Amino acid sequence: MGRIVKVLSLVLVSLVLVFGTGIEADAKKKKKKVVLTAEETAMFDKWEVKPKKRAKAVKDMRKKPKFVGAIKCNGSCHDPYYQAWQNSPHGGTYKLLKPGERKEAKLRVKLDPEKDYTTTPLCLRCHTTGYRQKGGFKPAGSKSKKGKDTATKIDPTEPNKEQVGCEMCHSVAGGSQFRAVMKSSKGNFTKAETEHYGQRWDYANVCTRCHTHKNTPFKPEVHDKYKFNYEERKLKVHKIADYWSEDNADQKLEKKDERAKQVGQTEKTPLLIEDFKINDKGKLKFKKGTKPYNSKKKTYNYKK
Repeated sequence: MGRIVKVLSLVLVSLVLVFGTGIEADAKKKKKKVVLTAEETAMFDKWEVKPKKRAKAVKDMRKKPKFVGAIKCNGSCHDPYYQAWQNSPHGGTYKLLKPGERKEAKLRVKLDPEKDYTTTPLCLRCHTTGYRQKGGFKPAGSKSKKGKDTATKIDPTEPNKEQVGCEMCHSVAGGSQFRAVMKSSKGNFTKAETEHYGQRWDYANVCTRCHTHKNTPFKPEVHDKYKFNYEERKLKVHKIADYWSEDNADQKLEKKDERAKQVGQTEKTPLLIEDFKINDKGKLKFKKGTKPYNSKKKTYNYKK
């Protein structure tokens, strides 16, 4: 009898070791439970979000912002805008870094027109999306500490992070957070609501990040064509009129005109523009105190 008890005890111990008691699993489930703040609850109530969908949305909204790429804006949300962007100057910036492209312009600023600049840090900062930032573009040859290839996959038919995408103009540090707001609200959001989650509305200011940065070789003193006029340039970005169809007609921004009457905080007080330098190792480093978003404090930095 004693031998049978010992055998059963061993079997029971084995089962516990393999499958666990279930107590730890239950504890983890309890830890993962999301409790919404009063402000979050009020927003979801306003947007009439079903209770079951709130937990996932708020998790995305609470995570650190990161770049997700232009293709996330395509499909069922902003298809006409994506198509217009794809055929705009911003939708082809990576190509300009390849050998043989824009020979005259490169010679004008003393760049080698036959050189491949697709891995050059100084160029990637302004010719790709989110380079050297969380979730941003990584050039060919990028590897993890363990030697795994981490380079951004490029699909020639579907431009994404390798171009100057939506997030370079519309986000502070990537669109992962406010994308969750847009989806949950189904477009019924205010400027203040998306600003709280990393969208920016200071477009004339953000364009100076690249077009008039001191490190760009394409300066007005080199040629008059490099004089930057925001009002003229913005007309080339979203030429969406030619891209509406029966399939995407339901994606028209119904609240666009209403939001245009609102004044966001970033419009009143523009955000800082990241400054950077190339260090001795050839890597791009952002200068301390110049980022528009402090990920540790979760605060935004505005110009004084």
